[in-house]
Amino acid sequence: MSGKGIPQSKLVGMQVYDPDCLFIGTVKELGIVPGEGGITLYISTKVGSVIEISWSDVKTIGDIILLSKKVEIPQPTVATAQPAQAAQPAAPICPKCGKPGTWIPQYKRYYCYTCKQYL
Repeated sequence: MSGKGIPQSKLVGMQVYDPDCLFIGTVKELGIVPGEGGITLYISTKVGSVIEISWSDVKTIGDIILLSKKVEIPQPTVATAQPAQAAQPAAPICPKCGKPGTWIPQYKRYYCYTCKQYL
């Protein structure tokens, strides 16, 4: 790497690859290690997790960021994805038209599109 500074705005959103040119993820944000003055990259991985990479593990920066060593990407567990789906109760029936309501996550309520009202 050259001795020139790199703006944060250029780094955020860049794709990150390991030494074998396997895609790791994209830079989400930068962090500063207090007391040491070190810099870390927070990378949103291809599986949805966020990992922290030390600046010393960066080999080169161009159109992409290439790391100097392999990175272990934590895999999401199946147990964390299922409870959110199971928590939703069965759709209630609209008392006016008898059709099932539709869950609206934004309002955490059921809505009847036929009668145009919340249940």
